[in-house]
Amino acid sequence: MDEIVKTIGLKNNCTFCGVFRRQALDRGAALLKVDKLVTGHNADDIAETVLLNILRGDIARLSRCTSITTGEDGPIPRCKPFKYTYEKEIVMYAYFKRLDYFSTECIYSPNAYRGFAREFIKDLERMRPRAILDIIKSGEDFRISTSTKMPEQGICERCGYISSQKWCKACVLLEGLNKGLPKLGNRSKSRPR
Repeated sequence: MDEIVKTIGLKNNCTFCGVFRRQALDRGAALLKVDKLVTGHNADDIAETVLLNILRGDIARLSRCTSITTGEDGPIPRCKPFKYTYEKEIVMYAYFKRLDYFSTECIYSPNAYRGFAREFIKDLERMRPRAILDIIKSGEDFRISTSTKMPEQGICERCGYISSQKWCKACVLLEGLNKGLPKLGNRSKSRPR
């Protein structure tokens, strides 16, 4: 990420990190021949994601983001067993059990879009402690009209990873970095030129 930030600056870092990290996890899991990939996403993370998907108008992701298990039709399903567990509960458990807990915020995240959603949700939680679970419930209850055209999952022509476009997001981002056009991959519905 240090090299990417030198190229792109301090905006949109989470896009690059998230896309590359997700693909690295999937590829690593495939190399290890695992049956399921289990992540540490907690209730706070899920609520932030619901809110971000609403703000972006990303109904395809909104319909999946609250599921405990996703990707069941793909090669390696993902599972989020801490979906209903507050982050502070996980931190307290780790503290009392004397477990190592990585709690440092990413140095590139202070200006991240997700950070604003996180602060908003924390403000809501101070006024209404159930706000995080209520946001998750709203995401679960969200229904998409059957007439809404959803993106179809396919395969990236370049690397073979799952994608709803000709190229997956990682390939588009890499192409932009390699061509000295880092903003190339940060447009919605990015396609290679």
